[in-house]
Amino acid sequence: MVDSQTAPAPNRGLHRWAPPPLIVLVIAGSAGIVLDRYTPQPLLLWLLLAATALGFWFGLWRRGRIGWAAILLCLAAASTAAAGHHVYWRAYPADELGRFAADAGRPVCLEATALRSPRPLPPRPPDPFTFIPSRDRTQLTVRVDRVRQGDHWRHASGRGTLWVDGLLPHVQAGDRVRILARLQRPSPARNPGEFDLRSHRRNQRELFELHSRFAAGVTVVRPGAWWSPRRALGRVRQACRAQLDAHLHARQAELAAAVLLGARDELSADRVEEFFLTGTIHLLAISGLHIGILATGLWWLLRLLAVPRRTAVVAAALFVVSYALLVEARPPVVRAAILVVAFCLARLSGRRVATYNTLAAAALLLLAWNPTQLFQIGPQLSFLAVATLANLSGLKLFRPAEDPLARLLARTRSWPARLGHRLFASLGSLCLVSTAIWLVALPLVVYRFQLVSPVAVLLNPLIWLPMSIALFSGFGVLVFGWVCPPLATICGRICNASLALLEGGVGWAGELPGGFLRLPPPAVGWVLGFYGLLGVFVAADRRIAPRWRLALLAAWLAAGCWLAYPQPRHAPELRATFVAVGHGAATLLEWPDGRTLLFDAGGMGVPTSVVRAISACLWSQGIRHLDAVVLSHAHTDHYNALPGLLERFSAGVVYVPPHMFDQPSEPVRALQQAIQRAGVEIRPLFQGQRLAVGPEVGVEVWHPPRDGIVGSENANSLVLGIEYAGARILLPADLESPGLEDLLAEEPQPWTLVTAPHHGSNLDEQARFAAWATPAWVVISGASATRTAAAQAAYQAHGAHVLHTGRDGAVRVTVRHGSLQVQHWRRQWRTVARDDPQAPLPPIAHRQSPAFTGRPEK
Repeated sequence: MVDSQTAPAPNRGLHRWAPPPLIVLVIAGSAGIVLDRYTPQPLLLWLLLAATALGFWFGLWRRGRIGWAAILLCLAAASTAAAGHHVYWRAYPADELGRFAADAGRPVCLEATALRSPRPLPPRPPDPFTFIPSRDRTQLTVRVDRVRQGDHWRHASGRGTLWVDGLLPHVQAGDRVRILARLQRPSPARNPGEFDLRSHRRNQRELFELHSRFAAGVTVVRPGAWWSPRRALGRVRQACRAQLDAHLHARQAELAAAVLLGARDELSADRVEEFFLTGTIHLLAISGLHIGILATGLWWLLRLLAVPRRTAVVAAALFVVSYALLVEARPPVVRAAILVVAFCLARLSGRRVATYNTLAAAALLLLAWNPTQLFQIGPQLSFLAVATLANLSGLKLFRPAEDPLARLLARTRSWPARLGHRLFASLGSLCLVSTAIWLVALPLVVYRFQLVSPVAVLLNPLIWLPMSIALFSGFGVLVFGWVCPPLATICGRICNASLALLEGGVGWAGELPGGFLRLPPPAVGWVLGFYGLLGVFVAADRRIAPRWRLALLAAWLAAGCWLAYPQPRHAPELRATFVAVGHGAATLLEWPDGRTLLFDAGGMGVPTSVVRAISACLWSQGIRHLDAVVLSHAHTDHYNALPGLLERFSAGVVYVPPHMFDQPSEPVRALQQAIQRAGVEIRPLFQGQRLAVGPEVGVEVWHPPRDGIVGSENANSLVLGIEYAGARILLPADLESPGLEDLLAEEPQPWTLVTAPHHGSNLDEQARFAAWATPAWVVISGASATRTAAAQAAYQAHGAHVLHTGRDGAVRVTVRHGSLQVQHWRRQWRTVARDDPQAPLPPIAHRQSPAFTGRPEK
């Protein structure tokens, strides 16, 4: 018998430091997934390592060597997760259609099965800066069955997304359809910091896209079986949408379809943007909030009806699973359903719910279903929010006071006072929870979306009640619309009012000054360090005093303010970055003294996508202010992104050709008004002027003359010539005849780098320009490299090395004294090597000029 006086005391401190076992497995599995993503190894190696670790774990566990056994178990979990990620991310069958897809696209005829009902996409509202008018489009997820090769059909596989210009009312989920479309790979990130659509699609095991210009290119070969679950769920969804259209106003029906059925794509971009800017975009994506509110409401309803507790828990779990199937089991819904079902199973076990272990179990199930969820922003924010709520639960926010004297004083108050006190306390608790979740998620939100929405702290508690009422009443419309239409009408009126109040509050918050801010993303190392510190604080429990926790977090935040953001460079070099914006132009010039100039900012696509591409490139360089912007001419594909950029970046001055704003076109007037609203001065720039950039840099305007020339806007394009450290760069924009003849009349001089005029079009003009300029490097800014193959050959015939932003991504040219470096973007900057590099040009003597003030020299 052991003497209690001499028996060692249990090490409670170590117990507090030890995290729950399932969380350790989640961390180990996440490490394995990250390892396989960035340092891929053969699948057999991962499986062998997992089997070996499990074998040694079992032996050590049997011998009681718990510590070493735990380490080997973590190694086995990491290896197993790496193997699962390897299979999900890299293992595709030999007949996968995505293996034959290319960036340029090719025509294809195939048969596929519709996995979901077609999702109609409304046309974008009229926009003076959109070059191509929008019309109805349809999105359809398909699984390929076979593809036609000549006169024969061959079996094929793969999952992809079909985009159709038009509507597909004749197609339903489960139908076998024949598709005539263009097959291509999803667009990759062509600029630093840009969203990578290709990786996003691959996270869903989609390696290709199909684009059809006509709805007639999609025909039904064989309707799906009427008893097919996929077809039945599609009919139920259509019926639910019909109920919403019948009992709600048209505007509120679209919003109700988004929050109840997950049909956010049917909302206009402007409405979605309001929710995004105010930090309430989560309301439009069915997530844990929606499912939690509906499941909680069902739980209390069943409890009020005296349903046994275990039966109510089972009913709530079944409801969550059924609802996830109803909304097409999209990843956010599946994620939320796994979380709710995990908590329900913990309740059914009869034990006290261990929040972190339950959260970890849900994470394990989610990673087993799709390992790439680890890298997606939705799961990251969801688990952060639930973990924050779990930490706040110990504060007893919603429990009545335990002090007997406080309870006695509360009973002496009148019932209105007690009700008001409870409402005030509940509102305060909601504000505290909203603030805590907002603060915890803030670094990740800024890193992924470059947005800070302080108004969300105030707005989220206020809209919680109308959101809950809208969910309950909207669900009442879906239920009572079948059995009791009068009740459905009442629920519809309540839902109308709640959604109108909700959207009105969001719109009001978006107009508040300082409600949201655009910021460059912090460094990824700082973000990981922030959440690493939070994890240590949670694991340490009370081992670290609260004041030290706050001090460490404050120090890390302060360090982030000074060090996390990449600082603008100050180096003896000139850097020119040609942003990949599709058919358009945007060139960022960074002078040796750190100041910047943006030459053109536009594209033929939707202006918001061009704004995102240019913004990502600027923020990746640590740029938050543009000292000058030069617009070459009045075509929308060269300026339609500028209004959006002026909302994110400050600018010193905007230079334009002399007569750019003389024409009365609506896009040009809208551009002028946007520049004036931003408080930026507009100045003309014409031939013979020089920008005072510095003593070693020469920036001269080669075209157009002060009075312009007789011809098109392209013929009057503004042409900039730049000289630094012996290198010469020419930016001719969209110059064409007769303006091109004006330039070619100058004495021919060899140029180090030029951009192809007018995106490489008009072969005859490209050949004459190439013979005059004899450049060593040529950059073509466009969407498709195949369309400019002849122009590329013309430049190559004169010894030039040609880069195309549509094929090679963004291009960056760095000029230093005695050297020139050319790089292009493919996940990182890659140096381009020339087989026959041109010898550096002799230094050019520049006349001395004052420091750059934004004013051209006369």
